[in-house]
Amino acid sequence: MSLTLEQLSQSLQLPFVGDPHRRVTKACPLESPQIDGLSFCEKSQQVKLVGDQLGILIAPQEPSGESWNALISPHPRVSFAQALGLLYPEPTRAGGVHPTAWVDATAQVHPNAWVGPLCSLGPGTLLADGCRLVAQVELGAHCSLGARTVVQPGVSLGDGCKVGDDCVLEPGVRLLQRTHVGDRVWLGARNVLDGCQLGSGIKTDNMVYIGPGSEIGDHALLIAQSCAGPNTRMGAYSLLAAQGVVVGNVELAPQVQVAGRGVVYESVLTSGTAVAGDPAVAYKLELRARALRAQALSLYQQALKK
Repeated sequence: MSLTLEQLSQSLQLPFVGDPHRRVTKACPLESPQIDGLSFCEKSQQVKLVGDQLGILIAPQEPSGESWNALISPHPRVSFAQALGLLYPEPTRAGGVHPTAWVDATAQVHPNAWVGPLCSLGPGTLLADGCRLVAQVELGAHCSLGARTVVQPGVSLGDGCKVGDDCVLEPGVRLLQRTHVGDRVWLGARNVLDGCQLGSGIKTDNMVYIGPGSEIGDHALLIAQSCAGPNTRMGAYSLLAAQGVVVGNVELAPQVQVAGRGVVYESVLTSGTAVAGDPAVAYKLELRARALRAQALSLYQQALKK
């Protein structure tokens, strides 16, 4: 795709210097500049005087010289990744409804959405632009799926479930009634979400359970076979490691980390705390307790030998 410096500036919401009509069609390394290429640098020392040999540069500050066409970004690498999405957009896929699918007369399916084989859509269900149901997906009444969300085979959504934009639901996921999922969420295979609320940017691994009334903050991470009981509140960027359990009515502050097989019975209200063990305690205390248990076992074995 071909974009001008002005178009990139508007799309990425970044200031620019140079010719607003300068056009790029591809990305290229800074070390191999091309006249129609887009590149980036994270430090001013990395900039080489390539001048007109490079189409557009994304830099942390305005480059010295008169021949630069540049976007000024505090995070050039992130802005470059966003620009790649504009230069290389995903191909548009045809929408439609497979002949073996069943769609209620009151359901609304966007022309660019796809309903695959053996899918069923209940009354009042809404599929947004680019949403794709691969096959054998069951949606209850008054569900809604956001733009570009992909739902894999064997997934079922109960009545009133809502899923945001750019989500992925892997095979076997079950969303029970009135579960709400934010944008850019990835749900692993065979997850069960029971009437809970998920923020945006969350990733769950396989076979995760989240109980009714629970609230999971933005960008949280739940690893395989972990469990958040009823009315659990997990803050943003929190972590529940493999087979970790948070019992009901417990709150975890933002960035709290629960180690694998840890069981949390009481709220952890200090942001950034790492806990481990059963019952879960601060990680340093758990390490000390393990060392003391190992020492006691060693002393006991020595006593038996005497």
